Amino acid sequence: MSQTKVIAGLLEERRNDMVKYASAVSGDEASAEDLVQEAWLRCDRAAKAEPLLQPARLLWRILRNLSIDRGRRIAIQSRTVVASQDDPRWENLPDDRLSVEDLLIAREELVLIQRVLDTLDSRTRTAFEMHRFEGAKLREIAERLGISITTAHGLVAEATRLIRAAARRD
Repeated sequence: MSQTKVIAGLLEERRNDMVKYASAVSGDEASAEDLVQEAWLRCDRAAKAEPLLQPARLLWRILRNLSIDRGRRIAIQSRTVVASQDDPRWENLPDDRLSVEDLLIAREELVLIQRVLDTLDSRTRTAFEMHRFEGAKLREIAERLGISITTAHGLVAEATRLIRAAARRD
């Protein structure tokens, strides 16, 4: 008898026990049947790939692992706070919006940075913008501009130095 048939037979004989087990371990009665089905599919795939010494044991182990993973996902999801905006709990959360003062300061800093960037040569400006705004690594900057990594580092450092110097003067 093929291993696939052995696994299918085991599933037929012990399906109810497996569903109860999956439900108990995962804490999710609704998805227990799906967990058993997934365990069977994975075990069947493994049997087709190579001969199994103990297919029944593997089937139960896969079911156990899937059930534990499902239980963990449920626990994580239950810790997630979901509330409507009318929920009074929102009132206790800090407001993360910028104050008008902070917004004006940020705009002034942006204007200052823009002024400095406008004075830079195109290669230095491109290197700085790639690094700071696009998150490009020095290696990527060097490749794009056709320069060495050391030169790319120097261009970014120079632009940063000029922006800091302008901020200190201002």
